[in-house]
Amino acid sequence: MDSDAQTYVNSHSRDKGYAGRIDVVTGPSGRRRWPEHVKAEMVLETYRDGVSVADVARRNGVSAPQLHAWRRAARDGLLPMPEEDVLGLVPVLVAGDGGGRGGAGDQDCGAAIEIRLQDIRILVPGTFDPDHLARVIAAVRAAT
Repeated sequence: MDSDAQTYVNSHSRDKGYAGRIDVVTGPSGRRRWPEHVKAEMVLETYRDGVSVADVARRNGVSAPQLHAWRRAARDGLLPMPEEDVLGLVPVLVAGDGGGRGGAGDQDCGAAIEIRLQDIRILVPGTFDPDHLARVIAAVRAAT
């Protein structure tokens, strides 16, 4: 037994033997420090289809509110995430349509989405083929 450890036993009896209730605490207690790459892995896991934050938190021994805070930190850029864009998210800027641009080749097809990849601008009409757009973005990324 470690000489620095001291054992205190409270007993309501003067008899030797069983001293009463003994609590043994196992597992982590108090504050834990999680490495940032572990936090990032947990956050990425919560964004997979069919996975809930509560399930990921329970599996990893973290509280759900703590995991939500890490997700918020990742969204705000405070938690370093892997360099590769695993989630495929892009920043979105919502702006007005700027009035009638009305060139001769413009068609009235409703709302439009503007995608900027580095110095390249892709204007996507409201009615578009998602497969074709995916091919265009892949080609732009491959070329840059």
